[in-house]
Amino acid sequence: MIVAVNEVVKHPKIISDANEIIYIEDKRKNQLKSIVIPAKYKSFLNDKLKEIEYQMWLDRNKGLFKDSHPKILNNVIEDIGYKL
Repeated sequence: MIVAVNEVVKHPKIISDANEIIYIEDKRKNQLKSIVIPAKYKSFLNDKLKEIEYQMWLDRNKGLFKDSHPKILNNVIEDIGYKL
């Protein structure tokens, strides 16, 4: 099901009662913003969710290490990879 962002704002129950995959789209810009997958499928997605969270962490933090200390970033990545 494809819904607009403003529909979710007006009717948040759309997400909480999701029993199918919901694609949330910005209709004005014709851009996909989010995908909501019912929680009952979490066990199928655990590995991918960890990869996504790791990628999001990298994206948020790469600017901190890019210029001044590139070796620190590699050490942090190795530590996190080891713990996962």
